[in-house]
Amino acid sequence: MTLEYALLDVFANAPFQGTQIPVLNLAGRSLDEATKKAIASEFQQTETVFIEPEKPVPASVYNARGPQRFGAHTILAAAYMAFELGLCKKEGQFASFLLKQDRGLIESFIDDNGGTPGAIQFARVLSPTVDRYTPEVARLAAALNTEEKHISFSKYKPMVVSVDSPTLIVPFTRPQHVLAASLDHERWVELLGDMYTSEVFLFAPGSITGATEFHGRLLNPGLARDVFPPIGNVMPEFIAYLAEQQETVAGTHTFSIDRGSLDSRKSVLHAEFDKKPGKEVRCRIGGNVIKMGEGRLLHA
Repeated sequence: MTLEYALLDVFANAPFQGTQIPVLNLAGRSLDEATKKAIASEFQQTETVFIEPEKPVPASVYNARGPQRFGAHTILAAAYMAFELGLCKKEGQFASFLLKQDRGLIESFIDDNGGTPGAIQFARVLSPTVDRYTPEVARLAAALNTEEKHISFSKYKPMVVSVDSPTLIVPFTRPQHVLAASLDHERWVELLGDMYTSEVFLFAPGSITGATEFHGRLLNPGLARDVFPPIGNVMPEFIAYLAEQQETVAGTHTFSIDRGSLDSRKSVLHAEFDKKPGKEVRCRIGGNVIKMGEGRLLHA
């Protein structure tokens, strides 16, 4: 029996941009974990989404290592296909789709463009933990193969923020310095004794696409030098980081951020968040999804 799949470009402002996410429709089928892992490995993408209409939780995410948590990219991919498959609740000019993760619900909103899915965003409530203690800027700069001035003259300061996973957030002055950064593994190992995370998110005011307020890049010791992985999964941490800044006044704030390099695929993510004294941070994260192709797996 064959399985139908779609290949989506998520957080893409144009074809062949964004992050590629395969989505399989398992209507009428039930696959075990080993088969899902094998299929995810076959696609060789960051993650693969399985839509399972008959189950109480109608979607799951896998990569070659096994089941994964939903992140920004896979939430948008699942919502896009759920709309196409008629699994969403119609709400007039948009539709909504609910996913369950752990004990909470993730609600997505999909613009209805005459029966085709438009822009998609999802809502979350963030309860972050923040650690302002980080290694000295000089040590961070050395570990990131950059000059100290590219970090020290930013109006922001490094901080470890945890929503889904602890992330060291390091501000830079310009996007080109973010693009040029790389990990010095020996110096980075020396820093790990002072921190409880190996995930690093670099950002700077500015844009490489000309369409955003920030540019961001995710680094960790397992990545090659010129790899620019998706950043959607650290957006909750970045939003919490921005909300934590003293100059971020109470109210609703919007921003956009791009990811990639001048010679690689680029993503554009849009976000807004509500900051209220003594309250959890409520946020919405969204972007565009482009269906790039459809196909069938013949030996699933």
